[in-house]
Amino acid sequence: MLNKIELDNWDALDEAALKAGGYLASPKRPLIIEHDYRAMSKYCTEKGISPDDLSDDEQKMFEYEKPLVYA
Repeated sequence: MLNKIELDNWDALDEAALKAGGYLASPKRPLIIEHDYRAMSKYCTEKGISPDDLSDDEQKMFEYEKPLVYA
């Protein structure tokens, strides 16, 4: 559960991501990033679709061979 300060920061980050044309996912530890979200966001913007509308094959296009892990 996020505390008040984390929620305020989360809102600011979410707003910044939205302005940049991206998406923000809930932070967990360890943070494991399995997809290139910037490339996925650009692809979705160009196609005029939401990331939720990507097919399984389209999602696989953005998977990293080895996930990035941040502790």
